[in-house]
Parts: sequence; structure tokens; C-alpha cells
Amino acid sequence: MSPLFVADPAASVVLALALAAFVGSEYRIGRTHPGRPELSRDEWSGAAVGLGLLAVYVGGAVISVRVPATVIGRGAWWWFAAGLVVAVCGQGLRLRAVHQLGAAFTVRVQTAPGQRVVDTGLYRRIRHPSYTGALICALGFTIAYTNWLSPLTVLVLAAAYVVRIPHEERVLIAGLGEPYRRYIGRTKRVIPFVL
Repeated sequence: MSPLFVADPAASVVLALALAAFVGSEYRIGRTHPGRPELSRDEWSGAAVGLGLLAVYVGGAVISVRVPATVIGRGAWWWFAAGLVVAVCGQGLRLRAVHQLGAAFTVRVQTAPGQRVVDTGLYRRIRHPSYTGALICALGFTIAYTNWLSPLTVLVLAAAYVVRIPHEERVLIAGLGEPYRRYIGRTKRVIPFVL
């Protein structure tokens, strides 16, 4: 059995459009919030996230096609649509987080002179809502791949954020000092009140 996006031309078109919209929004984030290369302290954490994204968006689709035993047959259109709704909600959260952080948001790990801690809006309870949104979006797309195994690839992206977040927080503590330490003390990383 083939996953829905392979078996049904309409699903192929819908998934391609959804992925194009996702890539377009990420491209826009990168173009409007590139950061300053000379301030970058990204080191290897960006590569880890890049590999995690490849694992999800390419690996999840490949698994969906290569492992037919776990393809969702019954209710595939429902799972496909639900997955895309989850992806849209996740990317919406990510875009909102980028907007709320404003000029302080960059795709590179860095701080800028005069940067302040943003602790309002989505940042009131969690420190990395854009990563939360990215994980939700990734989960949605892997559900839309209509294979029970594909969502497991999100664990690779989660592992990448386990690498990136502590590194990013060390950079933020070094750059923003005590205000960021206090912020860490009263917030969670990616899930309000939990984690």
C-alpha cells in the first residue's frame, strides 16, 4: 500500500502546496531575520537543527513510501487533513513567536548590543516558542505523510533542539546577563509549566 500523497494525485498537489508554503515562510524568516554573521555564535547547533529538519521533511516522506506495512489505509484522508491542520497551527505559532521577538529574532544564535529580554506574549511562559511551533509543524507534516512510522522522525528534530537550546541559552546568558538568568528561573523551555 502507498501513502496517500503517492496514491492520490489531489493529495500530492495539496501536500506539495503545503510544503511550498512552509518553505516559503521559512525562507522569509531567514531573509528578514538573518542576524549579523560577525555576531554569530551558532557553532554546530545550526547543523544539528538542519539535520533534524532533513530527517523530518525528507526522511519522514521516504519512510512513508519505503515502509508500506505501516501506511495508514483506513481514514487516510482524515489523517492527512488533520496532519496539515496541525502543521499550519505549528507554523502559525512559530511565525507569531518570530513576530513577537521582533528584531531580537535571528536564525543564528547570537545577541546584539542593547538587546533586552522579551518576556511578554508567547515568551511569558516559554523561552523558545518558535521551536515549539517548529516541532508541532513537523509533527503535522509527518502525520500527513500517512504512515504510522513517519512521526517518529520528529524525535530527531527534538534531539537537535536538545543540542541547540542549551547552547543558545548559554550564549543568551553571556550576552544578556542576569535578566536572562531570572527569565530562565520563571519559565520553561518549550512546553508551558512542563518542559
